[in-house]
Amino acid sequence: MNHRIAVTLAAATLLAMPAQARVFTPPEGCEVFLTVQSKQCSVSNLYRCDTDTGGFAEAMFDGEGMSAVVTYGAGYQWQDSLYMWDNSRERLVEPAEDPIDLPTLTDEGIDTFRFTMHRTAPGEDREITIVGADMLSGETTVIDGMTLDIVQTQLQILTEDGTVEYQSRGVQYLNRELGLFFLGPEEVLDDTGEATPYDNSPVDFIHPGEPGFAQTLPLYECDQQKAGFTPAPAAPTPGLEETDHDQI
Repeated sequence: MNHRIAVTLAAATLLAMPAQARVFTPPEGCEVFLTVQSKQCSVSNLYRCDTDTGGFAEAMFDGEGMSAVVTYGAGYQWQDSLYMWDNSRERLVEPAEDPIDLPTLTDEGIDTFRFTMHRTAPGEDREITIVGADMLSGETTVIDGMTLDIVQTQLQILTEDGTVEYQSRGVQYLNRELGLFFLGPEEVLDDTGEATPYDNSPVDFIHPGEPGFAQTLPLYECDQQKAGFTPAPAAPTPGLEETDHDQI
């Protein structure tokens, strides 16, 4: 991902939006092309800008408003991430040692990656290294009418001295036609190896012109306290053909 979307501009635009806003407006020169309603009270709006060279950006919302803006490159390499919950930002230190590359995954069935991000936050300025692999399982599933490859994934985040400060394993879903990954069930491992499960699997894929497109209000698995206001009624969960697995 060698294109760069102006994350600062995107953040300024999004932060100005009230938490209850129902429709996402991307920065000038950008256009939303897909909205994804997911489990665990999350909705994402994926958008591209005129200056893109194959990548895109993702604005993520939870029940309290915007939670993150992440940009990806043509090969799905993480480029720039802004996280609202802790006012942190992570930017790729180029060149990546072993960048994420979606064509490698689809052509060879496995894609390893290792790259460094410069992380800044209040009282924090350091580099972290992301290392891991994605592997096609050979199985597919269908969610909301979209056929998805099931991708086994594992990931570690290393501190500057090589200490593992985060590790996860699980599955993601890949739609080859759109060239997009979606989160799925995963386990986050602590220092003792004990696993905590999470599942941010998609429920609805909403395209331009469909009801709910560009919405910022998550619909699934939100309680009233987390949402901070009375949530819209959740549509019945469509029949999912899921197989139990991070965003790469």
